[in-house]
Order: sequence, then structure tokens, then C-alpha cells
Amino acid sequence: MTMAVKSVRTRKHGAGQVPVEVASRSVGTRLRTLRKAQKITLVELAKAAFLDAATISRIETGRMTGTLESHMRLANALGVKLTELYAGIEEARVKEGVTVQPASGRTDVYVHQAGKHSITMLTTDVLKKKLMPVLITLEPGGSTHREEARVGTERFVYVLEGELEARVGEATHQLKRGSTLYFDASIPHTFRNPGHRTAKCLSVVTPPAL
Repeated sequence: MTMAVKSVRTRKHGAGQVPVEVASRSVGTRLRTLRKAQKITLVELAKAAFLDAATISRIETGRMTGTLESHMRLANALGVKLTELYAGIEEARVKEGVTVQPASGRTDVYVHQAGKHSITMLTTDVLKKKLMPVLITLEPGGSTHREEARVGTERFVYVLEGELEARVGEATHQLKRGSTLYFDASIPHTFRNPGHRTAKCLSVVTPPAL
């Protein structure tokens, strides 16, 4: 997998804040649940709330967040408090804020140079996260492709097994088990295994760059 520079647009949110996408899906799901429980159709709700049925449909499916005014109209039309419409948002944030990936379910493995080196993604949906952790495995004599991320990208490497030769810019660093390396990932760099046994290292890039 060549680590080429790729521009990714994401909606940033501070610690403890609910991402817009999460809040949108939560409100939409809650709205649909309340409407269905009262056996009200989209058209009926639209008339009662003075909104377009298409707008309500987009809110329910999470494709549209809606405004505070539209949420108040919908809550009034359903005869519930606004807080009932927002119920579950915090729970959704907590649920989506944790990703567990068992080793048996890890399928994103990219093998290069006839098996000489491989990269295993250690989490899912990396472009939605702030960190990109991967496991790099290098067979004796194997090396990674030359990488150069966009300015502002940082990389941390921790050697788990064997030894690595990290070339960052014009400098070469010899790393053994337990060694760490932290550097500006916009500087051209490669990793090579000069030893006689398989080398493995944990690599974390922030922000994610593919």
C-alpha cells in the first residue's frame, strides 16, 4: 500500500463534543421511532409541523441535520418535549467513540514486494479518526516504499521485533527492539530490515494519510 498524499475533508470537533454526523443520525432515528409509535405518516407529520415531507425524510435518514426551529416544530407536532427528540445523542457519541477490532476480524492487510513487507491496519475507518495505527512487517532484506506525507503530518514508530533501518531525509537511524522514532512525516522516509529475522513495528500517523 503506497502511502501517497491524499487530501481528506473531515468535520473537526473538540473533546466531549458530539460529531454532527452522530447527532444527525441520532435525532433522525429518534424522530422516526416517535413518529412510528404514534402511527403518523410523513405527510401527516409534515402538515402538522409545517415542513416538507422530503425534509423530514432526510432528517430521519440522517442525510440532513435540520435546524433548531424545525426540531421544535416536529416535537410540538408529535406532542413531545424537545429533550425527548434529543434523547440518545450522548449515548450514540459514547458508542461511536469506541472501536474494538478483534485480531480474528482484521482483514485489511496489504502485502508488497512479493511478500517482503506487509502493512496491517489496526483499526477501521481510519480517515474518520485522528490517528492511523498500522503494523508493519518486514522480512529480511525487505523495505517499504518511499513515503512523504503532507506538511503537518507526524509519525511515531515502535519496534516490536527484530531491527529496522529508518531513513528519514538524509539521515539513517538504526532501530532495535524497544526503540522508538518520532518524526515529521512530510520528510521523505523509508524503512528497511537489514537483519536476518522478521521485523515488526507499530506505526502511528496523525492525521491519517493514505
